Order: sequence, then structure tokens, then C-alpha cells
Amino acid sequence: MQKDSNIVEIKKQIEDNSFKWYVLSVVSWQESLVIENLKERVTKQWLADGVIDFLCPMVNETSMKKWEKVVKQKKLYPWYVFVKSKMNDKIRYVVRNTPWVRLIVWAETRPVPLTDNEFDKMMEQITKSQERSELTIPYKKNDVVLLKTWDFKWMKWNIRDIDTEKWTVIVNIEMLWRLTPVAVDVDKIELLS
Repeated sequence: MQKDSNIVEIKKQIEDNSFKWYVLSVVSWQESLVIENLKERVTKQWLADGVIDFLCPMVNETSMKKWEKVVKQKKLYPWYVFVKSKMNDKIRYVVRNTPWVRLIVWAETRPVPLTDNEFDKMMEQITKSQERSELTIPYKKNDVVLLKTWDFKWMKWNIRDIDTEKWTVIVNIEMLWRLTPVAVDVDKIELLS
């Protein structure tokens, strides 16, 4: 019974002539180029009323490199581009034959769009990834690190805790035969390899 309802849902999605999100598998590192090519081809073929949006989700990733905060963009779904369109034969032909597009995902005979629920989950994941990526400290609890400052320079210590808000880690330093927690800036330590 469940299988029949899934088949009915897929048929309904395929026959629906409204705008839906479709997933394209593309050649690695060519996502932006695919979007540019698709926009150009859609305009030249007079299909702008059938294709309305393109998406290659990106998130900012913050890290520390040589004592400086570096922000770079990272693809959330590498090798995939999302297209919001109607999917008639002409649009399918143009999309499928765009350079660097390998295939339309789930398109054995006719492309199957993402359901609204799948798209909402994806957008939720993008939002969560953006929130998480605001600050990336390249260390985790119990990592062994070397301090690069003070009298404890180049001594090995374990990370006890990480404070992402202040961009610091807490390490236990032995003072007077006792372990004492000390907050150290992330740029003042180095991971022991």
C-alpha cells in the first residue's frame, strides 16, 4: 500500500507543471560555471518563463591561519546545483545538455523534483550550517597542544575546554605540583602532530 502511494505521489510531481526544485549532478568545482551557462542558455532559448531560480548553497567558514581570522566560502553540497523550474521536454533538453552537467538526479525517464518537505529540510540544514560555521576552532577537547607563549613555551598540554565565544581554550598547566586551568587564545597554541 505504501509503495502505491509513493508511485502516485511521484506521478503527481512529474505531471505537475508548476515550478519545482530539481537537483543536477555537476562536474566537481564547476557549480558556478554551470549556473552561468544555464542562465545564458535559458535566456538564449527564450525559456526564462520556465526557469526561475538557481541555487548552489554556500556557507561562510571562519578559521584561524597564522594568528588571523580567515573567512572563506564553502559549498554545502559540492557537485550539485539546484534549479527551480517547470520541467518540460525543451527545458529538460537544455538543462541536460549544458556543459559540466552530468545528469538530472532521479531522472530515469522523467525528472522527479524535490518534494516541498525535502526542500524545507535542505533550507533548514543550510541555515543550521551557516550558524555553526560562524566560528570554527580547529581543536577539540583532549587534543595535545603546545603553548607558544610565557614561561611554558613549547610545553605539551591537553585541552580541557573550548570557549568559542571568546576564541580561547582552557588548558591545565602544572604550577607548584598542581594542575591549574588557564585560558589561552587560540592563536597562542599549536596542535601537536
